[in-house]
Amino acid sequence: MPKRHRFSLRALLIRAIGILFLSGVLTSAAYSEPFSLGPTGLGAVGGNLLVATRLVNEGTKNAFAVDILSITLTPATLNTTLPISVGTVDANQNAVIQLSFGSAGLMPGEKYVLKVHGNYRLGSVRGATSQFTVSTKIVVPPVAPGEAIRKMKTAHPNRVQGGKFPHIMLQNFGDANEFGPPVPTGPFIPTTPTRTATMQESIKIGAGGADHPGVALINVDDPLKLTTGPCCSTPGIVVTIAEPSGASNGAGIIFSTANLVAAYSINGGGIFKSLDPTTIFPSGSTDPIGFCCDQIVQYASGIDRFIWLLQGSVVAGTNGSTGYRLAAASPATVKSSGGTSWTYWNLTTGFFGLTGVVDYPDMSVGENYLYLSFDEIGVGLMVARIALKEIAAGGNITVEWTNPSNGGPAYGGHVMQNSGSSAFWAGQNTTSQMLIFNWPDSSTNYFWRNVNVGSWSNTGISATAGGQDFLSKLAGFPGSSVIGATRAPGPPGTTADGLWFAWSAGTNSNFSQPHVEMVTLDASSFALVQQVQIWNSSYAYAYPALATNACTKEVGFSLEGGGGGNFENHLVGFWGDYIAYITTNSNVGTTRYGDYVTIRQDPNTHDLHGAFFDAFGYGLDKPSAGQSGTQVDVRYVQFGRKGGCG
Repeated sequence: MPKRHRFSLRALLIRAIGILFLSGVLTSAAYSEPFSLGPTGLGAVGGNLLVATRLVNEGTKNAFAVDILSITLTPATLNTTLPISVGTVDANQNAVIQLSFGSAGLMPGEKYVLKVHGNYRLGSVRGATSQFTVSTKIVVPPVAPGEAIRKMKTAHPNRVQGGKFPHIMLQNFGDANEFGPPVPTGPFIPTTPTRTATMQESIKIGAGGADHPGVALINVDDPLKLTTGPCCSTPGIVVTIAEPSGASNGAGIIFSTANLVAAYSINGGGIFKSLDPTTIFPSGSTDPIGFCCDQIVQYASGIDRFIWLLQGSVVAGTNGSTGYRLAAASPATVKSSGGTSWTYWNLTTGFFGLTGVVDYPDMSVGENYLYLSFDEIGVGLMVARIALKEIAAGGNITVEWTNPSNGGPAYGGHVMQNSGSSAFWAGQNTTSQMLIFNWPDSSTNYFWRNVNVGSWSNTGISATAGGQDFLSKLAGFPGSSVIGATRAPGPPGTTADGLWFAWSAGTNSNFSQPHVEMVTLDASSFALVQQVQIWNSSYAYAYPALATNACTKEVGFSLEGGGGGNFENHLVGFWGDYIAYITTNSNVGTTRYGDYVTIRQDPNTHDLHGAFFDAFGYGLDKPSAGQSGTQVDVRYVQFGRKGGCG
């Protein structure tokens, strides 16, 4: 979700129909000024249903002395002691309420009404006491372990060339996913924290770090410096949210995106040429998809194709639709056409039979399939797959997909990278239990199961950088969704492949700053193999993306770090080195950092022998002379072990 900036039409639509999130189900809420119940997370543990809901103050004044006096979820029995003293809920903010119910009488897949009643004082601690009653429908999550059959449909190809469509001035942005579902606090499970902190280190291009001379950043692109604003129909609107993605073909051609723009290089990143996606594809007046914002790029070496996923939205005055445009082109075609010639397929919400808005996409390339993932807002994560050979052929493609209602706890998650012959993704049932999904290439069914992990903190996600809390948006979305995932060998002493999952976590007695929590599961048994953290007591780490080194099989990461007097910056590294290399030089703080960064295997099998990664991140800089606003500094970074595999 690029943004979390989104078209105001979408934000208005979401508010109008009262979409809420309860374990991946579309719901509506009773509105009581100034409160509503926001997205709600559910987790079934033993005979109890654990609930984490957001009490949202949608008014213009702060609410004081907020107390919850009664809660009902008929026919369940409330285990939580009342009253609950919430305290102050500032205007346009929310408070997370953790609840527990006896689940006897609740049936999986059935809808029930959660009702919350309480008191508050508006505008002042001495204000008159008022009452509120808010409610929402929840759907009890499916039983785990479980499975379901996929759906499928055929999409037809379209082609463009020349980039001659008129530029479309995008409209003002409004936030689609203002808040995500909080994670319920689960039973405490002890774990041993990683003892070694991950330090930040600046590094010169082509040189290794002092402690790790084998690591080289051989390309930290400076010329890219894509700016995502001004962007919109109202003068003065500047978008400083980049959400960069990209990939390399390993032979000098690189394609990259950053929210509203794209760019390509034909000389290994020495020079990038910017592209305007609105001039490359139809605007929506003659095509079902109108360009919006989020973009994801992959390179599929097995079919020699760049694959470009563009999020769509309704463009004012057109017949456009929400959904995705999936485009493919060979590196040779990107070079010869100047990045303007593509075969593409429109995957609208109607194509998938969805009634809501979609957001926060990702892509992964497997052995046989391209995997897509995205949220249906207020419902859950959906994963789709398309045979790579069909994309290469450029004709009709068969799209298979999961039911987003089954993916509630995985809301805001990303599909696993480098996953081989099966797709994997994950979510959080509670702070001590994950829900793991897999979809073998050989099966028409996808599967899910629960896995217990060591307890981690879902509170205190805040870090001041340049006088601003750059994790302010992250605390609401994507929160602690599992956005980093890759398949790689397990830690030393293990023999089976591992499933690595990572997410942003908060603070507790072990970690004084927000950090990255990461687990490795056995790829065959799904048993927990290890639980580790990327942390430092002086600054925060967040937004993890993971990939596997094709040569050494090590896990590489791309993430953001900052706080403790340090500006937010993009960093990369290898897990286990305990060094995060800084690739940007931010000198501007923000309260709205983007929602993802990127890392890919570099497919070069000649000079680098598959030993390097390609990462894409960004920082924020003061404007150059004669300019105003903030410069979005998007970086392409190639890093790895010197010498490769020989």
